[in-house]
Amino acid sequence: MPDSRRHPDDRLRLTRLARGFSQGDLARSAGVTRQAISGIESARWSPSLDVALAVSRALGSSVEELFGSPLDPLPVVARLAVRSPKPQGEEPGWRLLISEVAGETIAFPLTGDGSLVPGFVPALGVVHGGENGGENGEEAANALTPAGRATPAGVVTATRAGQSRGRHGSVEAVRIADSGPTLAIAGCDPALALLQGPLYRHDPTVGLAWWPCGNALALDLLESGAVHAAAAHRGVDVKVRHRSGVEVVGFASWREGLAIAPQHRGRVSGLSDLVRLELRIANRERGSEARRLLDAELERLNIEPHLVAGYETAATAHLLVASAIHAGLADAGVTTEPAALAYGLDFIAWQKEISELHIPRSLMGGIEVRALLDVLAGRELPRQLGALRGYDAEPCGRILAA
Repeated sequence: MPDSRRHPDDRLRLTRLARGFSQGDLARSAGVTRQAISGIESARWSPSLDVALAVSRALGSSVEELFGSPLDPLPVVARLAVRSPKPQGEEPGWRLLISEVAGETIAFPLTGDGSLVPGFVPALGVVHGGENGGENGEEAANALTPAGRATPAGVVTATRAGQSRGRHGSVEAVRIADSGPTLAIAGCDPALALLQGPLYRHDPTVGLAWWPCGNALALDLLESGAVHAAAAHRGVDVKVRHRSGVEVVGFASWREGLAIAPQHRGRVSGLSDLVRLELRIANRERGSEARRLLDAELERLNIEPHLVAGYETAATAHLLVASAIHAGLADAGVTTEPAALAYGLDFIAWQKEISELHIPRSLMGGIEVRALLDVLAGRELPRQLGALRGYDAEPCGRILAA
C-alpha cells in the first residue's frame, strides 16, 4: 500500500509556494544561500538546526511542521453508537465519525447511506482489518479492555469493561484527522446539515457529527448517551413529549406527506390510487415518522401493506426517498415537502410537523452544546432555513419544553 505521507522536502516546497516565495526570496529572508534551499527541497542534504530554524521563521511556520517526522496515529477505543456492518473482503474495516459525549468516545461507522451527504463524509478515524475489526463488537470490546488488564499505552479509553451503556461493543481505531470539540446529533431532518457552517464559524470552532436516522433511533441514541442532541419531528397537534432532565428546543417546521413522480400528475390523488395503479413506493425504515404515517394511512384505508409494491424497502433519509422517485426507482414515497420540492416532485400534504431538538441538561455546560444553543439563538441558521423552500424557521431556537 503506498505511503500517503509527503516527503519533508515536499512540505518545504509547498509552504514556500503558498507564501509566494521563490527559492531566492526564501534564501534572502532566511539569511542562507539559494543553493541551500534548493538542496533541501531536492533532498540532496538535510538542514542543520540553525538553518531549519531560520527557514521556519522566514515562512512563519515551525521546524516540526516543515521537517519533523509524521506522528504515528493515536489509537482510540470508542463505543459504537450503532451496529457496524459485517466487513467484506480480505481487509475488513470502516471509516468513523468520532465525538466525545459526556467524557465518553463515541463512534459512528461511515457505511451505506451514513457515508454520504451526498458526497463522501470526511472521516475522523478508521478501523483496520485484523482481530479487533471483526463483526462482533462485544468480542472486540472484551479483547480491547479485558477486566483486570491495563489499557495499552497511548490508547484513549472511552469504555470500561462491563460498564459500557452501549449495545454494540467497542472498536479500536486510529485517528486520521485531528479534531476539536465535535457536536454529535442524530435525526433525519436534512436541514441538520445546515448546522455545520455556523458551528465552524463559532468561537471556539465546533465540528459536526450528524447521524441521519429516524425518530426512534435518534431518541434511543440520546438515551444511551451516544449523542449530545436528538432531532425528532411530530405533528403540530401532537403534544411535546416531556422527559425528565431534557430540554426541547424548536428547530424548524414543514409538511410531510406523499411525494409523487411528475409523470403521474392527475392520476394519483392519494395512497389508494397508488395501489390501484400498482405503482411502487420508496419506503422509510421502521421507527421513522414517515413509516408511521404510511402505516396509519394504510390502516385508515384498510389496505394490507403487502399490496403496496416497494413497502419492504427502507430508505434512510427524506432526500433519499425523493432521489429514488426522481431517478425512476419508485413512483412515490412519504417524505417532507422540502425534499419533494428539491427534486421537483408533486406533493400531497398529510400533516404539518415541527422538528425539535432534545438536549440533556447534563450536557449544557459542554462546549458542544453551548455552541449549538448559540447557533440556535443566532441569526444565520434561521436565514439558512428560510432560504429552503418548504421550511418555516419560526420554531428555531424557541423553548418548547423544559
